[in-house]
Amino acid sequence: MSQPFVPLDPDSQLGYLLVRCVDQLSRPWHEALRVQGINPRQFSTLATLAHDPGISQGELARRVMITPQSMSESLSRLIETGLVSRSDAGPGRAAQLELTDAGRKLLKRAYPVVEELNRECFSALTEAERTELARVLRKLIG
Repeated sequence: MSQPFVPLDPDSQLGYLLVRCVDQLSRPWHEALRVQGINPRQFSTLATLAHDPGISQGELARRVMITPQSMSESLSRLIETGLVSRSDAGPGRAAQLELTDAGRKLLKRAYPVVEELNRECFSALTEAERTELARVLRKLIG
């Protein structure tokens, strides 16, 4: 005999709660970064390039958590807008990606905005809770 249907409380489901958090956090991030002329994915790409100069395009895609094809398209836009440059490393070698002066200047303007967003979005958490949340999220994304 089949079990009777018992609805689950969505608030007891970690996936549901995480999706709600992402939805709640996405809007202010998109709005704040749009003012800077970029979106969150582009910010992640620029920040990763700034932090790890010389990173390969494949590793950059992995870190930003998008497909290599999507990264190629995203980088093309960043190159077109003058925020990133790609230099030929020679036959059989991967092209070198780096921030341009314009890319560094944009990040310099965007970092305080991102820091303020982090303060606002996570103000309900103690410092210890923020540290633990970051640890758990890093573990989840691998």
